[in-house]
Amino acid sequence: MVLALLLAFSSIPLGHSPRPAVRASQLDRPFFVGDMLRLVPLQKLPFQPRETASPVLDGSASRMYVGTYDGVVRCLFRGKTAWNWRARNAILAAPLLDGESLYVTSADGTLTSLNRITGEKRWQLDLHEELTTTPTIADGRLFVMSSEESLTAIDAKEGKSLWKFHRDPPGGFTIRGNARPQVAHGLVFAAFADGTVAALNPADGALKWSRQVSGTGEYLDVDWLEAPEADTRVYVASAKLGALALDAATGESSWSAALPGANHVLVDGPRIFAGGRGLLLALDRQSGAELWRLKLSGDHYTTQPVAMNGLVLLAEDRGPLLALDAQSGSPRGAFDPGSGFSMAPLAIPGVVYIISNSGSLFSLGLLP
Repeated sequence: MVLALLLAFSSIPLGHSPRPAVRASQLDRPFFVGDMLRLVPLQKLPFQPRETASPVLDGSASRMYVGTYDGVVRCLFRGKTAWNWRARNAILAAPLLDGESLYVTSADGTLTSLNRITGEKRWQLDLHEELTTTPTIADGRLFVMSSEESLTAIDAKEGKSLWKFHRDPPGGFTIRGNARPQVAHGLVFAAFADGTVAALNPADGALKWSRQVSGTGEYLDVDWLEAPEADTRVYVASAKLGALALDAATGESSWSAALPGANHVLVDGPRIFAGGRGLLLALDRQSGAELWRLKLSGDHYTTQPVAMNGLVLLAEDRGPLLALDAQSGSPRGAFDPGSGFSMAPLAIPGVVYIISNSGSLFSLGLLP
């Protein structure tokens, strides 16, 4: 099964240029390279390229959708390019696949609905604000966050704006990035650069509660949040304070764990994984107590962690893809093609897909 998935996208011609050398010293268990496909031509790579949009795979594992910084969405079907669609600007976040539609956000502020089979454009809405996150969908509504600190609700079928909730950016310095909206408990949760977490009515955007979690000063950003439906808490990453658990109904703090520059959290069973400046923490989900920590090289930040098969997978931004034992934090292996990674991997049982900063799609076998 693993081999079939690895081969599913391996028959696309890769050209006659030599394949970049893989650093043998960084290739170790649990990864082995199934294939590499160059998506972005070398001559179109910008100075210090950075790819941040993770691949998306459909439920049958036959179609993969990939958006890249050059503004192109590619549909790969059983190893061949089915269609390409070009946005007017860079694609910074993974598209959202829902039913027969693929929703694509672009840095120029447009949200586009495509037919996922043909690539035909169904509708396009210009929000006039840079879009940096994957949309969230619930009950026929799309929720999109912009870098201008606006959360917009859109009718998923018609592409019409329904309501908008905005907070003014704070004075002083902020960290580039936005939290993807989350829908749970009949609410839509959003986070902002001024350190505010808000819970809104999905139907009309009415504010249910808001909570300032980062205090005062600079770098107050809340750049990630998780809202599991089966949990009574919302988990957030505050760049100034660290990882926090908030009561989903009231916003009251349940616990906090100090982590400088916190920018990602992942809820995985009894644990929370939180990434920040030069550090990854594993925390007890109920109490927030530290279980283990991993020091990263320098002050590198992590990408969003992904859990699979008892492993935590993440990349040091512009660095290698790492695999850690989820219980102990022990390193299990690393992979770096030379340009590093700046996105969360797409992991399914036995296989990892990830795009390097130089625009190449790698399919990696994931050993237990």
